[in-house]
Amino acid sequence: SSGINAEWPLRPGGTSFTDPPQEGAERLHVFGEIARAVGFDADNLFVNYSFDLPLGWCVEEDVEMRGLTQRSIIRETKSGQIAHFNHPFELTLFNSTSKDEEMGGRPRLFVEVRSVDSWDRVRLEGYGYLTLPNTTGCHTHTLNTWRPEGPDNTTKLRRFFVGGTPELSDVRYTHVPSNYNSHPDQSTLLGKFGFKTVSSGTVEVRVNIVKQTMPSFTEDNQKYKRVALKDKYGRPGVQMALLDAIETFSKARKRLESMRTTLEPSLSRLASNISTEQSIIKRWSKLTFSKE
Repeated sequence: SSGINAEWPLRPGGTSFTDPPQEGAERLHVFGEIARAVGFDADNLFVNYSFDLPLGWCVEEDVEMRGLTQRSIIRETKSGQIAHFNHPFELTLFNSTSKDEEMGGRPRLFVEVRSVDSWDRVRLEGYGYLTLPNTTGCHTHTLNTWRPEGPDNTTKLRRFFVGGTPELSDVRYTHVPSNYNSHPDQSTLLGKFGFKTVSSGTVEVRVNIVKQTMPSFTEDNQKYKRVALKDKYGRPGVQMALLDAIETFSKARKRLESMRTTLEPSLSRLASNISTEQSIIKRWSKLTFSKE
């Protein structure tokens, strides 16, 4: 066993590790689950979900960007009608720059809640979306959903007897339409006035965000100091906190040294003036006593 243990340090650690992203880029790992739906009137609920990547984001090839949960039966609880899913999902995203102003925003998760009635008719129950958090760690979000409503009661009667209901041609309209702001002279304000909707239930989503970035360092006087990194990279570690403390101490020390350099001539002149005044007072007191 001692011979085997001696060989362990010589064995390679593996070659299948993923290389870190380039400086200024970011790799985002998303681990989450669609936990449950609360407050929906219909039974036999399921959720269609999909991810939308704005400008600057990409994903590995052959990665499914949408999914479907299982059907769940409504349970009556003190909190209301609840349908449990606990459907997991996982996604790895990349971007070429870590600056939000140079990208089209953050990736988003869109959900469509649907139901199946006793006649096996699929009906829309609500739309919702979630903008993926910018900070690392575990997050729990409650998504408020809504569905389109027709201009009169005909839509309600059709929904009750036939099962048909108005739907969106593009699920991204729940946030911003895909063709919005495509013209340079278009207004930056998005108006949805006249679009009638009715509130539905809520969907609870849990996500765990993991980021991988390459911090930047510059060389100054044969010492390495950290370039300012925003808190967008998540909670700083012990090393980053130590670097922050050292940087703050060095700035305070430089300020004290500059103040000392500025004040030294003034203090020396003040000391010389005080000594001159003291000598004059001593001479005047001697003359006074001698006259008496």
